[in-house]
Amino acid sequence: MPSTRPWMTTPVALAAATLCLPAAWAQCAGGSVASGAAAAQIVALAGQGQTRPAGDGPWSPAVLAQQLGAGAGVRTLELSSAALLLADRTQIRMSAHAQLRLCESQPERSLLELAAGRLWARTKKAPAALQLQTPAALAVVRGTDWDVEVDAAGRTTLTVLSGQVDLSNAFGRVELGPAEQGYAEPGKAPVKRLLVRPRDRVQWVMANPVDAERWAEMNAPGIPPPLAAIRDDLRTGQWPRARARLLALSASGQGGAVAELLLADLEVFDDRMDAAQQRLAAAWQRTQDPRTAARRAELLMALDQGAEARRWLDAARAQAPEATALLRADADWQRLEGRGDEAIALYRRAVAGAQARQEPAVDQAAAQWSLGRALRERGDLRGAREALASAVALAPEHPAYQGEQATLAAEALRLGDARAGFDTALAQAGDDYVSLAGAGLVLLQQGDPASARIQLLKALVIEPRYARAQVWLAVAEYQLGEPAAALDSLARARLADPKDPLPWQIESVLRNDEGEPVAAIAAAREALTRLPFLKSLDPLTSDSQGSANLGKALGDFGLEHWARAYASASYYPLWAGSHFFLANRYESDFSSNSERYQGYLSDPTAFGSSEKRAPLMLTQGSEWLWIASAERGPVHDKLATDVGHRGFAAAPVPVAWQVRSNGVQFWPNNGNAPSYRLSSPGFDIALGLRPSESLGLFMLHTEDRVRYSFPQGRDLGNGVTFNGLARQRTQRTDVGGSWRWSPDAQTWLKLHRARYGQGLVVDDEVWGPQDSRTTDRDDGVLLRHTVQQGGQRLSLGWEDTRGVFATHLSDPLVTLAGATRARFRMPWLAGEWRQGPWTWHAEAYWPRLDVRYDDRFYDSLTGEDLGDPIAARAGHARQALPRLGLSYRLGPGRALHLAYIENVRSPGAHTLSPVALGAIAIDHHYQLPGSFGRKRAAQLDWEFDERSFGAATLSSQDIVNPTFAGGGLALPPRVLVGLDRVGTLGAQIQTAQTVVDPYDESPVFSQGRLHQAGLAFNRVLAPRWSMLGAYTWAQSRNLGPRFTGNALPGFARHTVALASVWKHGGRDLTAGSLVYRGSRFADEANAVARRPGWGLMLVHSLDSADRRWSFIATAQAPLNGDTRPTLWMRVRYRD
Repeated sequence: MPSTRPWMTTPVALAAATLCLPAAWAQCAGGSVASGAAAAQIVALAGQGQTRPAGDGPWSPAVLAQQLGAGAGVRTLELSSAALLLADRTQIRMSAHAQLRLCESQPERSLLELAAGRLWARTKKAPAALQLQTPAALAVVRGTDWDVEVDAAGRTTLTVLSGQVDLSNAFGRVELGPAEQGYAEPGKAPVKRLLVRPRDRVQWVMANPVDAERWAEMNAPGIPPPLAAIRDDLRTGQWPRARARLLALSASGQGGAVAELLLADLEVFDDRMDAAQQRLAAAWQRTQDPRTAARRAELLMALDQGAEARRWLDAARAQAPEATALLRADADWQRLEGRGDEAIALYRRAVAGAQARQEPAVDQAAAQWSLGRALRERGDLRGAREALASAVALAPEHPAYQGEQATLAAEALRLGDARAGFDTALAQAGDDYVSLAGAGLVLLQQGDPASARIQLLKALVIEPRYARAQVWLAVAEYQLGEPAAALDSLARARLADPKDPLPWQIESVLRNDEGEPVAAIAAAREALTRLPFLKSLDPLTSDSQGSANLGKALGDFGLEHWARAYASASYYPLWAGSHFFLANRYESDFSSNSERYQGYLSDPTAFGSSEKRAPLMLTQGSEWLWIASAERGPVHDKLATDVGHRGFAAAPVPVAWQVRSNGVQFWPNNGNAPSYRLSSPGFDIALGLRPSESLGLFMLHTEDRVRYSFPQGRDLGNGVTFNGLARQRTQRTDVGGSWRWSPDAQTWLKLHRARYGQGLVVDDEVWGPQDSRTTDRDDGVLLRHTVQQGGQRLSLGWEDTRGVFATHLSDPLVTLAGATRARFRMPWLAGEWRQGPWTWHAEAYWPRLDVRYDDRFYDSLTGEDLGDPIAARAGHARQALPRLGLSYRLGPGRALHLAYIENVRSPGAHTLSPVALGAIAIDHHYQLPGSFGRKRAAQLDWEFDERSFGAATLSSQDIVNPTFAGGGLALPPRVLVGLDRVGTLGAQIQTAQTVVDPYDESPVFSQGRLHQAGLAFNRVLAPRWSMLGAYTWAQSRNLGPRFTGNALPGFARHTVALASVWKHGGRDLTAGSLVYRGSRFADEANAVARRPGWGLMLVHSLDSADRRWSFIATAQAPLNGDTRPTLWMRVRYRD
């Protein structure tokens, strides 16, 4: 591109500009010049610049990090540039020969004067309060970024890239919007014109491309004197003299490739892009040095000319296929295209080739740095650390390598190492944008978003296209209450890396947290289309609700079927956000708890995030929680209180914790029910650690003590009464660990130990006091390994759980004791293959369940049997159970799923094996512990448009519960299965989640068959209003020997669910649902009938503006009058 400032290169032009200065500079007299506080800081300086204080004092050399007071002036000399950060957080880049005066710069507003030259600026302050005076016009800026140039005659050209600017003078006024340009001459009214590619105007705004140290010739021990002189000129800011020396070398033919490379860099710096490209192309033809071809490819990519860069690379690599520089450039192209695996493979080839050929250390270091950066983006922290350590060892004086290494430490939450690394890098080069941005990341992780924002703004005024820093800045802005600025940063991250879904995913989280569901859903849809280009989900923190999942905005808006479709399409088994989100979708506690434990094994620190803000990044800090809830039900009243403390700290190792104490009181309110009192104090302790980037540890211990009594006594029948105090104690400890072999391979190991005991004394009118005791214990070991390579996933595991449920009734003479012992062992293997729109699933499980029941009646004193002991056995013999699935995706939110599933539900409270086959879940809520199921299902998901979604399902399943020879169920209801409180960990934020399967009975039957067909429609009615409708037809049949032909308990022939949600803004919402269920039975014998009818549920939830207070109230009642309404409310306070 030809230079846009040829007039500035001649002495006559410089003199003319100087003559114009007094008229423009005098304008400052009209503003208030405050003294004392700094108005701006110089955050980068390339070449030479000068400053002077307020007034007309002499100019002095500018220095990096210099503070400028109000009224100060700053100017850049030939072939120089400067970057400033103003007090109001406005970012400014000055090109060569620019002269600026800071008439006033305060946090509230800024008044600037540009006498000559060109600058680019961006302000995110809302509302913006910045004015720029030029010799021809006054610009009043209302955001966001713009470019302005003043020529020797004072003519002003202002280009708006985004936001709005008013350009006016005494003769007229124009209002400029995005992609519009204003032009003003002294003495004439401004005019407006439209630009086709406005960003071509600011291609010069990039990090300093002139780095002589990266070329081997400039680092050689015996560097020739001409090159040594050029290197010294570049180091001391004498860039015009360096350019003159380089031109002379080039003209004489003695400079070689390095002279052409440095000249091209200087032309890029001087905004002469076309000249740089032509020089590099000619140098490649003349010298055949691969670095010249690689540098031209880099330049084409920087100019968003990816197709031309690809053609150029193909031609160049045909001549030098293994050249290190060309392999790196090709890898860079693949990386920008979202082809991470291909990029890493090319970077590895570059490293291996450079080492094998013993290339100069500077070239080997660059290859190692490129590889380390790519591995870090893919989440391979161990590999990235090795590569970056090699780069730093080879080039210890290169600050960018130090900065990248420290950034890796920050992302691994090694904040002490990160701070030390950034200090070292910034001591070498205070304007290294990678280190400035990384220092901002550390401050953000330490819970200081205000300081983080300053560091990130400094980095981004130097290199606005640094996508990672734009994402971090978005997090800081949002935490500081600036959502518009946060969204602006995400938009710029997308411009820098258009195919990366991460900025869209974060925008969905932010907009959902702001109560903008439609915009959040739109962002999630954009992320879903870019999912094949995802580098890694490691930078995206998820809380215990899966708030970062692509389906979260849909689920929070009550669009449940739509949410599940998005969650399925974006499911990644090694990312906690997938597991936590699905945990809140399943109707079965078994499936939900299974997903939660898998989530905490993936990320053991997830529960340390705060409830008060969107969980975009895990930051240091803690909060207290006070919770109180009250319930008025048909039978009893309930009061519950909780006090808890949780948080996260990064030192000495990353650790999250939660300590919670709770208490529950019950009182009867039904005159027909016996009077009783119940209290249940308890506590939870949870700990999550990451001693290294590979090792994660998780522990949860819960304990409850229940006391209840019936003051007037209770008749238990058969002449037995209870008049005393009953005590229960429950203890459960879950311990797990994960080892991360690579970003795509993890091993999980989990152990649990649970104990339950109850003791009470009952009075028998014949035998007198009887001691009654019930115990339950459960122990288990669960193992899983998962590896992914491209579109293939393989998981394998092994589980072993043992449980004993025992009852004991005795008096001084006789004892009746019974015990059920169950052991469940299951190795399993699961594979998934993705190719284009197709996904295949093939899994095999080999469960074995052994159940033994023993019953004795014996003498309490001697232990002698008073009757024949009873022993019975049941279970499932080991045999292979297959699961097969097929999915075809027709687009975002559109897919056809088929599945055949055979499973045996573990008798424990959870599993580490998959609880769904693709998008089709296993219906564990229809199964008792130990039951066998065989399910055949088809599901069609269809996103009609951005406001409508439909689903159709068809399934048939057989369910067989383990029974003894006499027909009785082999596994009794176990207390411990329902006492797993992993769901209480982490953030508890109210959403508008809708139950799509309202099955509410206990599936107690021996065996049966169930056919179901369903239709669902989800619709966005307005920006804050949604509705859901679903219909399910069911036909069930008991196949057991005792009740053959009966209906299975709980299944109605017709079920209709209607729901609607209104979002008030933020997290506040009002929701209502109506559910119709036809006639059905509550038991296997079909002796207890449930009348058909509608049920109503209303929910209202709100948070205070500062998110400290949260309130929710619900009302639930059957409209047929079978029972009284249930009213419930909860208040949470977060501090």
